[in-house]
Amino acid sequence: MSKLKRIIAGLLLLANAGIFSLPLQAQSLKTAKKATPSVFENPNLVKKYQQAISPETLASRLYFLASDYFEGRETGARGGRMAAQYLASQYRLLGLAPKGSTKTTEKLSPAAYFQNFTVYRDMPKETRLDVSAAGGSNVASSIFSAEKSDDLSYFQSGGAKTVSGGVVFAGYGIADDKLGFNDLAALAANGISINDKWVLILADEPMSDAATSLLPTADKKPSTWSTQFVLKRGAMLKAGRPKGILVVRDSSPRFTGTFADSAAAASANARQIGQLSLYESSDVPQTFAISTKLANQILAPTGNTVEALRRQINQTLKPVVFDVKDVNISSTVERSKGLETENVLAFIEGSDPKLKDEVVLISAHYDHHGVNPLLKGDQIYNGAADDGSGTVATLEMASAFMRAARDGFAPRRSLLFVNFAGEEKGILGSSFYTYNAPVVPLEKTVANINMDGVGGIDLAHPTKSKNYIYIASAEKLSDELLEINRQVHRLTGSSLEISDGNGKGFSSDNQGFENLLVPFIYYSTGRTEHYHQPGDEPETIDYEHFARVTQLIFAATWQVANQTEKISSIDRSKLKQVGYVCPPCPFNCDTKTHDHAGVCPVCGMTLMPNYK
Repeated sequence: MSKLKRIIAGLLLLANAGIFSLPLQAQSLKTAKKATPSVFENPNLVKKYQQAISPETLASRLYFLASDYFEGRETGARGGRMAAQYLASQYRLLGLAPKGSTKTTEKLSPAAYFQNFTVYRDMPKETRLDVSAAGGSNVASSIFSAEKSDDLSYFQSGGAKTVSGGVVFAGYGIADDKLGFNDLAALAANGISINDKWVLILADEPMSDAATSLLPTADKKPSTWSTQFVLKRGAMLKAGRPKGILVVRDSSPRFTGTFADSAAAASANARQIGQLSLYESSDVPQTFAISTKLANQILAPTGNTVEALRRQINQTLKPVVFDVKDVNISSTVERSKGLETENVLAFIEGSDPKLKDEVVLISAHYDHHGVNPLLKGDQIYNGAADDGSGTVATLEMASAFMRAARDGFAPRRSLLFVNFAGEEKGILGSSFYTYNAPVVPLEKTVANINMDGVGGIDLAHPTKSKNYIYIASAEKLSDELLEINRQVHRLTGSSLEISDGNGKGFSSDNQGFENLLVPFIYYSTGRTEHYHQPGDEPETIDYEHFARVTQLIFAATWQVANQTEKISSIDRSKLKQVGYVCPPCPFNCDTKTHDHAGVCPVCGMTLMPNYK
């Protein structure tokens, strides 16, 4: 496509997205003569404004927001910043007031809608790993960065502290009594502590080939000890306080190619933004992938080699563990600079003098996975369903509420629309908002209506329905919202199938509100066929279904905003904060209480306040 054609195409998309429309704040709003009726009181009224949310209006926005122009909307990257600018411009055009916390001297700047915060890359700018023998003589040194790699080691994850200590060999690093294999129990039985030491382990598990485990797994396929490294890290943190973990990456039959090639690929990956955190440093033990070449140099004083140890363990299926005497390993980590990003907040003030201080918060995250230049073919993660759909749904709901307000039916309670950044990086934007800086006090936030992926179809849906919406909630906390949704669904004649989303592993921006005991309801169409793939494109969406979903959510929000009764919530003033815990996750690291904020040292998720 020529440059001129690209410009014309872009202008057409902008026009379709409504950027050239008349700002609604320039149009007068009618003053309500009486309280806006709820759905229960006048379902026909809300049906009228539901119709403003159409397949055409949703498509016009989603084809733009999820286009290649936004480069996958990655948090901290250009595409993410462009998306935030677009959302702010649309809220301005629709007539919503800015509710950001970013200070700006220009009142018409998009920044007025922004809540800026800093995020930090997990991938350091540069790392150095040094191995020294007794007396301090250097055995090997390895430097890794986005520009440098070698055939010795590369950084995988962990904190930024300078770390130095001795070495313990811990076999495969597995602790699984059900499989009859427990390296960490063997360490304890032999009186070997991993405290303040580097733990050297072989990758994966005992295997006869790349697809066959030697452990008594149900199907002889590799277990989760091979596919989920976080399990090994969690087991080690239960067993002690290791300085760091060294994984002999090329010791497994599952490894292909050369270690130098893997290190070069890791270096190329390091040029991307990667995983992010709200904290500059963490307690996550440093983990380095190392080669058999470097591991044999570390093991030399013991007379062992990687191949001999792997063969012995695989033949006997008994752990082999020992201290590696007279070897010290130190790492130096130079952190990357922080990146600025922003949540986007827009506000409709309530019309009821008694209720307008109460706020209904409608949320969806606007970020996605950006661009992966290492992929062949399509490299852009457009994120149409996830969560371009939820994001444009917030815009269309805002537009419908403003249309009603112009007709004299402004919401009685105030509405706060929030598009969060960093959800794909570990619910960072919503964690910052809820735990660090709620723009509206949570005591005044009567409910969170969260949308994450409301425009796709889950091929694994229990009834194979293509006209449904999953709803996730919390027992007692969300009961009233669930009942409101049921009643609204009936009164508006929605044809959608309501499906239970609890227990399906959905995780989104509602978590912080749930933890802080704000009633919430979470709408999602689940994990679609193209979930987290470049194929999540606007043309894969069924816009008729998408419109029905958004119309239902709009009606439920209308009811919460306009009913006289407040959604009851738990009185947080009677609770006491007791440390911080990991959000619910599958790695059993959410049972430990930490004494400070930060990230979980096992899974890396942002810790949340714990109340009792």
